[in-house]
Amino acid sequence: MKEELGDLQRLKHVKKCIDDLMQIMDGVDADTFYRDTEKKYAVERVLEIIGEAINHVSPVTLGKANRVISWRDIIDFRNLVSHEYFRVDYTMVYKIATEGVLDLRITIENLIQQLEY
Repeated sequence: MKEELGDLQRLKHVKKCIDDLMQIMDGVDADTFYRDTEKKYAVERVLEIIGEAINHVSPVTLGKANRVISWRDIIDFRNLVSHEYFRVDYTMVYKIATEGVLDLRITIENLIQQLEY
């Protein structure tokens, strides 16, 4: 039987993925990233998981975010990586992995706090 995950569990998965992503990218500059196939695929996979998890969080919960986050863009990127992998732009992947996740992490932590209390 498939376990149904709630919003809190999914948001905790997203936070864990962001933490993992930050660890993967720690000290990695753009040139290193573009040349390292394993890092590129690892980051791609983590972003895919984040997008899938966000896609299953209720709109009500996402609407409580304290920052403007384009949830649709996160989900759309997941779909691109999963279904149109040949179109993945690693310049964009690097930018998301080094800049885009910072605001997302703060927002996810805030949402987790709201749901826990």
